[in-house]
Amino acid sequence: MNRAIPDEIIEEIRHRCDIVEVIGSVVQLRRAGGGTYKGLCPFHQEKTPSFTVNQNRGHYHCFGCGKGGDVFRFVMEREGVDFPNAIHLLAARCGVVIPETGASSRENRARADERERLYQINEEFARFFERQLREQPEAPAARYLASRGIPEEVARQFRLGFAPDEWDACVRYGRALGFREQELLQAGIVRRHEGSGRFYDHFKGRLTFAIWNETGKVVGFSARSLEAHPATAKYVNTAETPVFRKGELLYALPLARTAIRDRKLAVLCEGQLDTIAFHRAGVTCAVAPQGTAFTEMQARILRRYTGEVALAFDADGAGQKAIRRALEILLPLDLEVRVIRIPGGKDPDELFRSAGPEAVSRTVDDAGNWLDWCCDALPAEFDLNRASGRSQAVDEVVSLLKLVPNPVRQEFYLRAAAARLLVSESAIHAELGRLAREERRRFNGAGGREPSTPPPQPVQRTIFSPRRRAELTLLGVALHDPGTARRLSELLPAEELSSELSGKTLELVIGCALNGEPEQALPRIEELLRETPDPELSRVLLDEAAYSPEESEQVLSDCVKAIHQDFLRQERLRLLAEIRGETDPARQLELAARLQSLN
Repeated sequence: MNRAIPDEIIEEIRHRCDIVEVIGSVVQLRRAGGGTYKGLCPFHQEKTPSFTVNQNRGHYHCFGCGKGGDVFRFVMEREGVDFPNAIHLLAARCGVVIPETGASSRENRARADERERLYQINEEFARFFERQLREQPEAPAARYLASRGIPEEVARQFRLGFAPDEWDACVRYGRALGFREQELLQAGIVRRHEGSGRFYDHFKGRLTFAIWNETGKVVGFSARSLEAHPATAKYVNTAETPVFRKGELLYALPLARTAIRDRKLAVLCEGQLDTIAFHRAGVTCAVAPQGTAFTEMQARILRRYTGEVALAFDADGAGQKAIRRALEILLPLDLEVRVIRIPGGKDPDELFRSAGPEAVSRTVDDAGNWLDWCCDALPAEFDLNRASGRSQAVDEVVSLLKLVPNPVRQEFYLRAAAARLLVSESAIHAELGRLAREERRRFNGAGGREPSTPPPQPVQRTIFSPRRRAELTLLGVALHDPGTARRLSELLPAEELSSELSGKTLELVIGCALNGEPEQALPRIEELLRETPDPELSRVLLDEAAYSPEESEQVLSDCVKAIHQDFLRQERLRLLAEIRGETDPARQLELAARLQSLN
């Protein structure tokens, strides 16, 4: 699409604007399981909710009127604006600066320049801190890394550094580079004393960790105190800036991204040193939240790269609470979650130093699923020998089980939970049903009667060719499984795909999978839908249901066969028409031979 706004700005806006939050500001939505929400359609009059929002895929679809799309399309439809104006409205909502030119956009241009200046400052100080570490082998930071067994090449790889133990070293260095004190203050490199107004270094005397954004730019720092009993916090971070939003950053993601895709797994650690320990052990798919709490935005970033996350949090009380909070965020996003247990209650960094890289790597292979972790913790909290204690234990498990959106996975865990807790599966089903009814009552009003829910009025649909129906079915399978998309490149010649939007989008998904960028498929399809709305395609994008391996093979076989047969039928019709209109006998014979080969 020919536009002046860069693609990376559009993607940043998409990631920052939660579609449920945007649509929920004008439509009353209720959770319908997992990342799915339902409400009354804002585009046509209806009494029964047929408007559905899939938070995981960032897509909405109305089964009544057929409208659907991404968050940009919603704003276009709702506000009656074109795509560029929808981008500007959402950018203003989430605080993204769109670089523009012209007298009317001086303010935007200034804000864009400000962001670029912050990138420059952070990059310059990342280099400065790295040099301080290399050139001062006896400095506290260098001695600390040596005591941790972290060699120089690892320090270089992760851009570790040392902030000089002086009150104004960064102030003086920044001035020498031509940066104003106010710019250094905004970047979080320095602070200002409230009484005197003097500027002083924020990370004075600390070990620094450069923090990258998703594209690999340094946007800020985390800094560890090297004192045995620091008077201030053990770790300090860059304050929130236009480029540093800690809830949207994952430490070491640019280094881990390829490994996460290849291994189909992300290891989520508590901090930077644990992340480094996993990388040194060969587990290069490890990342960590930036800050103390794991956020939904960070979870959504991981979901773009993988369907499985292993949690490597500490064994202490705080670590166990962090696991629980992470499960409440990850499970609704339909992510498979495992829990890594470090022997002896150590953290990964300690285990690496005491037992070596193989021991750290083995913890990932041995990680159990989240239900095992939950059930193992129950005896310490509840008296399972009493009916009340066992009931409370069931409530604890069900509170997490209800968050699993995939019905097959939920059933698997339900059966496992029943076996572990020594209760019937029907009892857990009943508890799940009770919680679901309570949520519906809360949505419909306290004490209100649950309304009957007749099926929504179907969209008037065109009768599609067998090829289009098969393409739409394969599109759903390929979006869910990049491996299937790659197989389709061998089973389906491109010329057999239709010229309709279903064929174009299926070819697009296959191409993204072959290029190792399956996460790019959805945004590009949404771009096509903005130009050419298609209710049936929109419906496919809403659905995340997965086939079993046996069903997937059958669907694959049936759909490829249907596409091939429809392609041959269309080719026969085309050749017959060409033969009838051809007057040259030699050409007629040539076309007849081709028709015979098709037959």
